[in-house]
Amino acid sequence: MRTGKTLLQIIGLTLIICLLAACGGKPTESAVVDFTGYWEDVSSSFTLDLSQNGEQVQGSHVVVAQQGNKIDSLDKSIEGNINGHIATVKFQSSFSANSGEAQITFIDQNTIFWKVTTPPDGEYYFPAQATLVKKTAAAANPASAGTGTITGLVQLMAPPTPAMVVYAVNQTTGEWAMAKTEASDSAPAPFSIVVPAGTYLVYGQGVGYSLDSLTLTPITVAANQTVSNIVVGPPSQFECGSTMGYPAAPDGSFAEIPGPSADCIASLQSSGSAQPQTETSRIQFQPNSTSWYTNGDLAPSGSIRFVLSAMQGQQMNVYLTTEPATSASMTISGANGVGYTYNPTTSWSNILPASQDYYIDVFSTSQQNITYQLSVDIPVASGGAPSLAGSQKIAIDQPIRFAVGPMDVELNGTVISGDRDRYSLSMLAGEILDVQITSLEGNAVFSILGPDQVALPGTEEGKDAIQWAVPIPADGAYSILVGPTRGNATYTLKVKVSGR
Repeated sequence: MRTGKTLLQIIGLTLIICLLAACGGKPTESAVVDFTGYWEDVSSSFTLDLSQNGEQVQGSHVVVAQQGNKIDSLDKSIEGNINGHIATVKFQSSFSANSGEAQITFIDQNTIFWKVTTPPDGEYYFPAQATLVKKTAAAANPASAGTGTITGLVQLMAPPTPAMVVYAVNQTTGEWAMAKTEASDSAPAPFSIVVPAGTYLVYGQGVGYSLDSLTLTPITVAANQTVSNIVVGPPSQFECGSTMGYPAAPDGSFAEIPGPSADCIASLQSSGSAQPQTETSRIQFQPNSTSWYTNGDLAPSGSIRFVLSAMQGQQMNVYLTTEPATSASMTISGANGVGYTYNPTTSWSNILPASQDYYIDVFSTSQQNITYQLSVDIPVASGGAPSLAGSQKIAIDQPIRFAVGPMDVELNGTVISGDRDRYSLSMLAGEILDVQITSLEGNAVFSILGPDQVALPGTEEGKDAIQWAVPIPADGAYSILVGPTRGNATYTLKVKVSGR
C-alpha cells in the first residue's frame, strides 16, 4: 500500500511539473505574444495600429461611426503594459480630453480581442468589445503615414438630391471609408471623408467621380492633405447605355454596376457613330463684359457645342431662342462629366458648383433649317463688397476674364485712401499674366492674390508692385487689388494674358 501511494504521488507530481513547464507542448505564450501590427475589425470599422517594445505597447486608432459622420482618429492614443497575453492600456478619444482603460487580449498571431474596462467621461466612439484581425505589419500600414480628407459634392442633374452614401475605396489595400449626405431640395449635397493616405475611387450607387465620363478617376490623398472640389455625379448616356460603371459597394449595400459592353462600343466605333462629331466653339467674353451673345443656323437635326471656362460660385444664366419658336433645345454639362439639366431646355440659371469648362449643347428638333440666338450672362456677384484687413474695403469689384484665350485690356480708375479696387480673372496654369500700373502722382500700386487668397511672390502688401509678369502657377481665380501708397490715386491698369 505504501508503495502504491508513493507511485501515485510521483505520477501526480510529474503531471504538475509537466503542466507548469508545458512539457511536450508549444513554446510558452510569452515567447510568441506580439501585439505589433495593423489590426482591423471590419464589422465596426475599428482599427488599431500597435507597436510592442518589450513589455510595453503603444499605438493609434481609427473608428468610423454613424455611417461616416463621426471619425474618431488620433495618433499615439494607445499606451500600456503587457502581462502574459493581456495588455492593459489607456486609450484616448479624439472627441474627449479624458482617457479610458481597456484590455487587449492576444488570441493568436492573427487575432486580438479588445474590451473596454473603464469608459472615458465624455464623447467617444471606441466599441465596447471587438475582435480584430491582423492585416499588415505596422510599418507597412498606409494609415501609419497619417490621414487626409476628401471633400466635395454629390451633384445630380438637377435638384432634389436624396440622402446618399459616398464611399472612398483604396485601390491598393481595399480599405474604405464612407460619408452619408443629407437630402437637399435645392442644392448639391456636401460630403467629407477622412481616409488613410493612399489612392482612392470615390463613388456611390449610380454616381461617381470621373474626369472623362468613361471610368472612375483615382484620387490620391497625402497625409494631412485635404483634396477638395470632388464632384460626384451620374454618368452620361449614349447608344450603349451608361458611359461609366461602378464597383460593388464595399459594405455590400449594392452590386456592381457595369458600364457599356466592349462589343457595343466596338460596333459603334466601327460604324463611326460611337462619338458623334459636333462642331465646337469656345465662348470668349470681351474685356469688362459680363455677357456674350451669338446667333447662327442649324440644319435639320443638327447640333453645335459651345464651351466656356467659369469659376465655382459664379451664377451663370443661359438663354436660347429660335425661329421657328421651340425648334431647338439645349443641355448644360461640365468637364467633370456631370449633367446640370434634367431634360433639354431653352433657359437655365444656376450657381456653378466647380471651376471648370462648361458645355452648352444646342440641337435642332426640327426637320427644316432653323435660326437660333444664344446668350450667356455671368453677372458680378452681389451682396456688398467684402472687407479687407483693417479699414480697407473693396470699392470696385469687376470681373475682367471668364474664359481662356489671349486678353489685352486697359482699365482706368481712381481709388481713395484706405480702399482697394479689385479686378478678377480666371487663369490656367502656365498662362502669362502681365500687369502694369501707372498713376498721375506715381502713388498707385497693386497686389495679385491667387486662388488661395495669398499674394503672389513680389506682389505682397508693402512691396508696392507696379509691374509684374510671370507664368501662372495653378488653375483658378486670381484677383488684382489696386490701392494708393498715399492719398488718392488716379491710375491706368494694363492687364495682358498670353497663352501658355
